[in-house]
Amino acid sequence: MTRDHLLLRALRMNAYFSGISGLLLLSAAPWITAQLGLADSLPVYAVGVLLGLFALQLARIVRSRDIKTLEIVGIIGGDIAWVLASAILIALFYRSMTAAGILLVDAVALVVLFFAIQQIRGLRALRESGGVRATS
Repeated sequence: MTRDHLLLRALRMNAYFSGISGLLLLSAAPWITAQLGLADSLPVYAVGVLLGLFALQLARIVRSRDIKTLEIVGIIGGDIAWVLASAILIALFYRSMTAAGILLVDAVALVVLFFAIQQIRGLRALRESGGVRATS
């Protein structure tokens, strides 16, 4: 196993999760909208599309094994921003959200936090190894 394998594995898992989440948001937007207490489904559809695009970008990185530190730091930053935004969303709108909506937001935030931590660990391992690219 090469040292950047952890990073590629974390990015691959993030890509799958983001893509599946995007598809679920698009296919269940009315239900998710109700769980979040939103008046309009447009934000849910928009996040679904953006998650799909994010998943494609992650898949491109994994497939090409073209690891650019700034790009990976940006991905990690985006994941951390997602976690923080989730906490803010719940703090500000918990009264209009259902229990299922709160649980859904919390669960997704925990998964995204896990990806951020794994990507940090993977990037650190890659840096310590001198930037060797994965061969597996």
